[in-house]
Amino acid sequence: MGWMSGHLVKHRGSRVSLLVLLAFMLQMAAAVGLAYVAGFSEVHRALTRFSWPWILAVVGGLALSFVGYFLAYRGIYRVEHGPRLSFREMTAVVTGGFGGFFAHGGSALDDYALRGAGAGERDASVRVSALAGMEHGVLAVIGTVAAVSILARGLAAPPGDFSYPWAVIPIPGFALAFWLAERHRDRLREQRGWRGKVGVFLDSIHLCKQLFLRPQDHAPAVLGMTLFWLADALAMWAALAAFGFRMDVAAMFIGYAVGMVFTRRTGPLGGAGVLMVVLPVTIWYSGAPFGTAVTAVFTYRVLTLWLPMPFALATLPTLRRIGERGRPSAAERAGSSGEPALGNP
Repeated sequence: MGWMSGHLVKHRGSRVSLLVLLAFMLQMAAAVGLAYVAGFSEVHRALTRFSWPWILAVVGGLALSFVGYFLAYRGIYRVEHGPRLSFREMTAVVTGGFGGFFAHGGSALDDYALRGAGAGERDASVRVSALAGMEHGVLAVIGTVAAVSILARGLAAPPGDFSYPWAVIPIPGFALAFWLAERHRDRLREQRGWRGKVGVFLDSIHLCKQLFLRPQDHAPAVLGMTLFWLADALAMWAALAAFGFRMDVAAMFIGYAVGMVFTRRTGPLGGAGVLMVVLPVTIWYSGAPFGTAVTAVFTYRVLTLWLPMPFALATLPTLRRIGERGRPSAAERAGSSGEPALGNP
């Protein structure tokens, strides 16, 4: 699978077309397989209840989530005097990563753009990890609120094995992670091997802490990521409503959050196939009819993956220029053996 390695933004013509075709095939294979499991008659019954005006709400939710994603991205780049991109360049990076197709496992596109913006190798790694941490951290906070709401109302669905972990684990987990980062990140910063990788991870937690605990300086980033998840979840809820099922909002969010085992940004090829397999199961377990969950998730995934695709493809020239600008010269490659890491605020 060497043809899938590296930065997808570097691929040309036929290779990009092949990857698009692969994503389409994975998406369709997952949808047909789940339709078989749910029962084609159940899926057909859901299709007969389809109401197209709800699709406008799905598209509107996705458009709003893009705005939030842009604000969150820009905040991660700027925290602690990070590298700057022009508005046009930042828009290209966010557009390329929004659908997840060019993210290639959550790091390639971001690392590519950060290096092009002038970040060093370690700083880029820290900020890429911080973006992933911010993405999952805000999702966990909203999940905690949803789980507490479900438990307080005594809802039967989703079951406790979905609700209790979201209600109990995230906040103490954040506190422990922040404490470990501030205690050990300086000591591990200049280490090599696995200790160095742990140091990068702890520095990324430190950046996330700055975003969460200094809202007066970084409110747009936190609010942007919150808007991204809420609007994206609204799109998923509207997709269920399009097939006649108006699910409890908190219950839907728990199923949605559990199903985001890989987000679009961290899953290969925008999570094509993977999210189509996982999300219907977790949303069904949270209270939706299985056939409806399959049709709704398929609709949601088609729009999240394919609606941004033309815009993402249009950003490729800009993304390539950013990458070329950040490519080190031969002398720099020969003389670089390390770089200073993020310091204390």
